Formats: sequence, C-alpha cells, structure tokens
Amino acid sequence: MQFVAFGSDDIANIFAKLSPAELDEIPYGVIQVDRSGTILIYNHALGAVARLDPKSVIGKNFFREVAPCTAETGFRERFEKGVAAGNLNVVFEWRTGKYSMPVVQVHLKQAVCGTKFWIFVKVL
Repeated sequence: MQFVAFGSDDIANIFAKLSPAELDEIPYGVIQVDRSGTILIYNHALGAVARLDPKSVIGKNFFREVAPCTAETGFRERFEKGVAAGNLNVVFEWRTGKYSMPVVQVHLKQAVCGTKFWIFVKVL
C-alpha cells in the first residue's frame, strides 16, 4: 500500500497515478467527482464510514443523491466556489447535524487534469 499523507500539497499529482485498487487501499475516504458533483471514484474506506457500497454510488451526484447533508453547512458552497474560481484547494473540519456521522476533516482539491475534483475525508 502506498502511503499518501492527508492534506499534502502534492496529493492531486500522487492520486492521479494510482489505480482503483490502490485507491481502495488508502485508509481515508477518497472521492473523485466532475464539476457538477457526479461521482467518478468512491473508495472502500469512505464506503465503510458512510455505510455505502462504493459501486452503488458511481454515477450519482455526491451533493444531491449521496450526501445531501453537505448543503446544510457550507461544504457544497466551498466546493462550488473553488470550482468556479478554478483553484479548488481547501481543508476544513465538518460534521453534519442530521446523521450520527463523526467529525471529519475534508480536503477539496482540483485534480491535475482540471476537469475533475477530489474530495478527501478523514475521520478525526
């Protein structure tokens, strides 16, 4: 398993080189979405925390269908603002009030290709 530090500056370059199997070995949540939030990659670590089968969420909208709670506390706004500005790269702590989810640290990062975006989630 490759070690990739959560929140590292070069994380987008590192993750661009990993296979789906290697992404599933990452011990924190890894999601890749397009600019509208459609899920392209969803790893097993996040599936375990969210109690979702990663294969069942591919192609769904992360913000509307999988995690609509992200609209309530500025999570989605941070994503949309960074995408619109063309420089998404923000780290913050987040917790939804509606579900019994743990407090997490989130890193939103533009992918190397520029048309895809990473959402990294680490339980604190």
